Amino acid sequence: MPSKPRLEFQVGDEVMYALASSVRYGTVVRVIGAGNTQMVEVEFEDGKRELKKASDRSLRLLRRKAVEEARSHIRDREVEEVQRSETRRR
Repeated sequence: MPSKPRLEFQVGDEVMYALASSVRYGTVVRVIGAGNTQMVEVEFEDGKRELKKASDRSLRLLRRKAVEEARSHIRDREVEEVQRSETRRR
């Protein structure tokens, strides 16, 4: 059976950690190791920091930090293009 590709966490990623009775949300502060031995340090909303194995099935990625930065950069370009077209019309 082929294995599922491993998810590589990055600093700044928003994650959730599922517990038996609740869910905790946090941000990846530090990444240790790579591949199957990767661990991440997560700072949760309450300020606590914990080390978690990246292979832990309770740890899920919610949002990538790099994706959000790229989206804002694309939006900035779109705004600049509209502003240029408006100034040309006048």
